[in-house]
Amino acid sequence: MKDLKPLIIKDVRIMKLSSKQQSLLEILVVLTVMLLVKDIADRFNTIGAGGIAMWSGILVATFFMKKKKITWKERGLSIPVGRKDWLKSLGLTLLAIVSVIVLMALVVPLVSSLFGVSVPASASERFEFFLGKPLIFAAYLLVVIWVGAALGEELLMRGFLLNTLIAIFGDEKKGMVAAVVLHSIIFGMLHISQGVPGIIGTGLVAILFGVIYLYNDRKLFPLIMAHGIFNSLGLFAYYLSDGNIT
Repeated sequence: MKDLKPLIIKDVRIMKLSSKQQSLLEILVVLTVMLLVKDIADRFNTIGAGGIAMWSGILVATFFMKKKKITWKERGLSIPVGRKDWLKSLGLTLLAIVSVIVLMALVVPLVSSLFGVSVPASASERFEFFLGKPLIFAAYLLVVIWVGAALGEELLMRGFLLNTLIAIFGDEKKGMVAAVVLHSIIFGMLHISQGVPGIIGTGLVAILFGVIYLYNDRKLFPLIMAHGIFNSLGLFAYYLSDGNIT
């Protein structure tokens, strides 16, 4: 009888995913888990549903990274060391905050005017529950804004997603550009609740953050700080105006 062992080994090799296919599968799994968790959390009107979904994605991404022996520190989760590193990080943080403020101030009104659309009222109405409740507001600011959005989104969107897309497209200039653009589209679509202006605005912010991340040797600290500070400023303005800010 003919030995089937070589044929079986050959079939296994054919079925084995390439590294790029594996990376693509990982992205699809992580995003699917995020969307499913977000949908379930929204059905129960869970506060901070987005953050819960983001950290669910991070857990899955951590599993995939661990299999490849990749740590979050290697993806940029570290604190600056030394005066020079701190000054550079703080400078990039300030640059990112100012750039985002200018970008959002210009893009959202322009997009709203061109397409005749605006950010849905529901995008801000979901924050009404903490108005006049300083302790709840402080807890939301810390847990949802800083842990869920600032830390969570930067870990997953830049630390995992952008790096994984670069692994697919290649780390030459064209590959990095494609990865930055595609990751910004995904990031923008995750903010679909903010309408067309929000999708385009956050997509452009993702491009800005992606460029800063790669320029800064893939360090996340400036982006986490900028993300948290910018979101906190917006939330403080909303809280202090008793929800009347537009």
